[in-house]
Amino acid sequence: MANLFFRKKRLTKSLLFLSLMFISNVHAQVVRYSEVVEKEEQEQIRVVGTLKAYQTANIAISESGLVTQVLVNDGDYVKKGDQLLKIDDRRLNAQVDQLRAEHAAAKENLKAAEAEFERAKSDYQAYLTSQKNNAVSKQQLERSRAEANSAKANMFAAKQNVDAVKASLTLAEVKLADTQLVAPFSGQVVARHAELGQWLSAGDTAFKVTSFDKLEAWLDVPERLSHLKHSEALSVPLQSASALATSNKVKVINQIDPRARTFKVIAEISHPGFMPGMSVSAWLATNAKSSTLMVPKDALIQRGGSYFVYKVNTDGDKQSAQSVPVKVKFHRSGWVAIDSAVLVNGDKVVTEGNERLMPGPVVAVPDTQVSSQPVSENVN
Repeated sequence: MANLFFRKKRLTKSLLFLSLMFISNVHAQVVRYSEVVEKEEQEQIRVVGTLKAYQTANIAISESGLVTQVLVNDGDYVKKGDQLLKIDDRRLNAQVDQLRAEHAAAKENLKAAEAEFERAKSDYQAYLTSQKNNAVSKQQLERSRAEANSAKANMFAAKQNVDAVKASLTLAEVKLADTQLVAPFSGQVVARHAELGQWLSAGDTAFKVTSFDKLEAWLDVPERLSHLKHSEALSVPLQSASALATSNKVKVINQIDPRARTFKVIAEISHPGFMPGMSVSAWLATNAKSSTLMVPKDALIQRGGSYFVYKVNTDGDKQSAQSVPVKVKFHRSGWVAIDSAVLVNGDKVVTEGNERLMPGPVVAVPDTQVSSQPVSENVN
């Protein structure tokens, strides 16, 4: 009985202590906190742009004619040199055959003219030798020289005829080759405009093809970042929808748009999650790396155009929340870089329960989920 009495007494005291603790903390809100981190970071700004195919072309036919074969369709992938379309080539084939025959005949005529010139030249040399010995008359010598000159002129005319026929044959062969439309580069057919039996005139677009192995992100960058053109190497993180990539091949176009006050930065990428025409975001450094304070983005509160965080102060076993104004510098992978005259590395800031929190007593527990996530170099 005595032991039961003492156990009841101890239980009563415990309940009384818990009651007092509850009364003393009845106005304290339970919150979660994470620590302020000081880190070497590089300020970045977000810019936007559009993804474009590295190569895109409206493939046009060079020779007029009737379409006899369409070999690809929308969505088909093609390699450089693949045949896309054929037009009627019967007339051009006949013309090529005729010109080849004329070219062969012209070459035979040239051979005959060359032989005739050699004979006439030899006769003239013989007459010239005989005339020195008074064996031939002057009239015979002049007649032989005229025949040699005539044979030479005929030879040159025959040679010009061979060249003219050859040029006509080359042109006809080019036209014949142009009746077959081929892919100028590897890519995908994104639009087909030609149909079987359709008449196409020279210059008409038959297909639109875009490359698929490489893309370019065309970014609009504010003119205040014109120092980028002096950078020896740029690495640009890119995001479109849920796809992330980094481009290490970046070009800066040194021309300011007078209306938008921006210039173009072109970042070349190759990523299966990106497609031409998609909007893209990128993050560009505005200065060199420097030491800065970072807080989790959930710690940041915005009211009336101003930003602040709640700092957790500890006095013995008591905790209280203090509103601290901050200046936001930039965002980085779930964290925010800030300027503050109050906060230092290691300070505790409220990350959960701060939406309706007022300065005053709190019960703060660590936010293990945020605290376990380092400040990453990747940008989300």
